[in-house]
Amino acid sequence: MASRLPFRGFAKVYDEIMADVPYDQWLEYIESIWSAHGCSPVSVLDLACGTGNMSLRFARNGYLVTGIDRSEDMLDVARRKARDEGLCIQFVKGCMEDFTADRQFDAAVCLFDSLNYLLEPKDVQSCFRSVFRALNPGGCFVFDVNTRLRLSTIPTDISVYQGPWYFVVWSDLWDEEREWWQVTLTGFLKHNGTWCRFDEIHRERAFPLETLAAWLESAGFVVKGVYESNTLKPASMTTLRAYFVAQKPEV
Repeated sequence: MASRLPFRGFAKVYDEIMADVPYDQWLEYIESIWSAHGCSPVSVLDLACGTGNMSLRFARNGYLVTGIDRSEDMLDVARRKARDEGLCIQFVKGCMEDFTADRQFDAAVCLFDSLNYLLEPKDVQSCFRSVFRALNPGGCFVFDVNTRLRLSTIPTDISVYQGPWYFVVWSDLWDEEREWWQVTLTGFLKHNGTWCRFDEIHRERAFPLETLAAWLESAGFVVKGVYESNTLKPASMTTLRAYFVAQKPEV
């Protein structure tokens, strides 16, 4: 049986399937958040960096970037892209719920609903504590989450993605009992004339925004804002994706 762990086979085709993601817009938005909150980072930690799409953009804009991800397959892609562009980015294998950085950073980000992959409260809380330790005093932590409203209203459907060397079937499901969204992927990748299959399961869970804020405060952060996606408008009951801004106190 092929591995069902996420981001192994999918890592090889991730950038093809996610080609329409507005990474440049995200960069502008994150920088606008930093500016609004008086954050002028030099060093940035990109948590759950994946194939490095945001890490590369931060580095192009002059930031000193370190990316952390639990998937060696995703990191291999990220390292290759950075090498091809001549960008100096440190990519490190690690779990976002429990990592130790070898230095402290001015800012940390965790984007594209990566935090939703932490399904248990203890793991989210552990992640917040790990990020707190990794930041310099005054450091800023920005992350986004899909809300329960968003996850619970994703249609139960099947999508197909294909190209000359890949074929992926994507199946969505909202699990009401466990309160998580699940994606089952069955993919085929062509290599040296042979098609190889992979199977993966991805799950996301949404915790109430007020609960996330309380966990941030318990980790030592001051919550500066919780925003509607791509705005500086406070998140509401109808928010589908929320952005958190938390700061490590100066002293």
